[in-house]
Amino acid sequence: MRDKKSLLKAARVLVVIGAVLMILLAMLSFLGRALSLPFYPPATMLAMAYLLLSLLAGFVALALSPKTGKFHWTLLLAAIGIVGGGLGGFLVLIGAVTALVTRIT
Repeated sequence: MRDKKSLLKAARVLVVIGAVLMILLAMLSFLGRALSLPFYPPATMLAMAYLLLSLLAGFVALALSPKTGKFHWTLLLAAIGIVGGGLGGFLVLIGAVTALVTRIT
């Protein structure tokens, strides 16, 4: 029982770190796009939509991180990790899978 609680805590920490990374990397990408506008052509709408989606997914994952152990919220976190992409999305996905496996076994 104690091992399950520690694994759920580790999964929650992975989700939080991944969500913060998703937010920071999306904000840095926005800043990089804004600073490079005089030198490079503006970003396409698809690239900007992906950055907004990643930023929103990071905030949602951060808000759902306390509910990591509950089955349906953890499935949603796994989907957010897949959609969010990047290193942060990968960490959210790994945290969600860890929580799912811990909860199921």
